[in-house]
Amino acid sequence: MGSFAVTAPGDLPSGTLTFLFTDIEGSTQTARALGMARWHALLAEHGRILRGAVAGNGGTVVRVEGDSFFAVFTGPAAAVAAAVDA
Repeated sequence: MGSFAVTAPGDLPSGTLTFLFTDIEGSTQTARALGMARWHALLAEHGRILRGAVAGNGGTVVRVEGDSFFAVFTGPAAAVAAAVDA
């Protein structure tokens, strides 16, 4: 899985921001245990859940790298709500 920017820099909010970073702990071992087909299916579902939680709380996904997400919010309450929702 490569990395890619999701949002163009001009489309990002400005001012005082809150960042949310996620990562699946033990993902390398999990991928090996599941096999690549099942791992990719799990990553797709993981991405769907995180994107929905971020968007549903007014955030913007900035970058995705493997199983890690970087999102930005205009305040900490929205970032925490996204993490809880996810």
